[in-house]
Amino acid sequence: MTIIDENAYRKLTEADLENLIHPQHYSPDHQEPVIFDHGKGVWLTDVKGKSYIDGLSCLWNVAVGHGREELADAAADQIRKVAFTNNYTGYSNVPAIELAAKVISLTYENMGGVFFTNSGSESNEGAFKTARFYWNLKGKPEKTKLIARERAYHGGTLATSTMTGLPPFWKYFGPLVPNIVHTQAPENPEDSVGEPNSDGEYASWIEDSILREGPETVAAVICEPVKGAGGVWTPSESYFRDVREICDKYDVLLIADEVITGFGRTGKMFALERWNVQPDIVTIAKAITSGYIPMGAFIVSREIRDALKTVPADAKFMHAYTNSAHPTASAVGLRNLQIIEEEDLVANAQSMGDRFGAGLHSIFDDHPHVTNIRQLGLIAGFSTVAERDPDQGYDAGNAVGVKIQTHMREEGSVITRIVGDNVLFAPPLCVNAGEIDQMLDAVKAAVDSVTLT
Repeated sequence: MTIIDENAYRKLTEADLENLIHPQHYSPDHQEPVIFDHGKGVWLTDVKGKSYIDGLSCLWNVAVGHGREELADAAADQIRKVAFTNNYTGYSNVPAIELAAKVISLTYENMGGVFFTNSGSESNEGAFKTARFYWNLKGKPEKTKLIARERAYHGGTLATSTMTGLPPFWKYFGPLVPNIVHTQAPENPEDSVGEPNSDGEYASWIEDSILREGPETVAAVICEPVKGAGGVWTPSESYFRDVREICDKYDVLLIADEVITGFGRTGKMFALERWNVQPDIVTIAKAITSGYIPMGAFIVSREIRDALKTVPADAKFMHAYTNSAHPTASAVGLRNLQIIEEEDLVANAQSMGDRFGAGLHSIFDDHPHVTNIRQLGLIAGFSTVAERDPDQGYDAGNAVGVKIQTHMREEGSVITRIVGDNVLFAPPLCVNAGEIDQMLDAVKAAVDSVTLT
């Protein structure tokens, strides 16, 4: 533990501004940063000694909570043996073999093989490449396109930025990658078919996109079960069953981006279990190690795995990263998944998520400045609005999200994230009832303070 005075804090801030380029960098955001020092459970403490509830698991990833000695020990034990080995052709290591088997045992019944990466971005990039590779093996090289969705987030590489259906992530990085297209609402709203998601999206928009591009050219559709970074937009009960049916109808692979939802976040080990849907490829990261060491993966069905096993010598799967199947990351991942199982954190995510969701509805169902409350397991969000007209419904208009976020941090000691006027939550899976109630008290105070002035 290191607690510093204001002068030392200023020196750290100056060094930060001078030397460190942050993700989504914008210098004015870092004039008064919260600089973290240590954490325990759902709590984080900054260098000034102030503690906060981590209301977003940092970036959706610290599933088992902060300060887990078991994970530090797992890393140290492996480093003492051998920190890194080459895992290219003809080499492997014990932790990676064990972790791959464990992941397969936890995921969908049709899954058959794991390729380890360093991040969710790499996982999604690899999944897209694998889909193209698979269709080439199947004698359909024209199937090269990827269908992605509006408001989705899939990563920070050039290809995954193109997949991301959030235009701010494209600005100044163009031209974007060709053959990646996004769903769009039809000109006539009556042409949408099915039950809409919380953001007004329909499964039929995916079918429209496949038909518009030509099914013979589409390799895969990629979907987050819950659109996390885009605003925590939850699906309807029928949405993913409909998407699976559409993909089967047109011979298109379904990639489930479970970078946020994998390993318990939605109250199931993997989110599509809620609707009895099995994807063809699953992408993961974040909770596989709870963020203690960077790691991700894409998981392929047995059909795709078997196709990769039988390629001719001139068609090797030439996809690789130096740190793929990193022994230390694998050892941490294996111990992390054991903690999730031993402490029944998936069930806790469901029960604490339901408590949080019920609390949000109790506080805000009749609130004039809150609408569209959504919650699935331990991931939740709501939208803030300028006012509610009894005849016209809600009228969004004022940017109060940042003010709510600031009030929660400064007055309620809760750190969370906002996207526009949407306030988002995803605390560690180990959160308890008292901490959930403290978060609810903080968000109520923040919304009332900001919207009633």
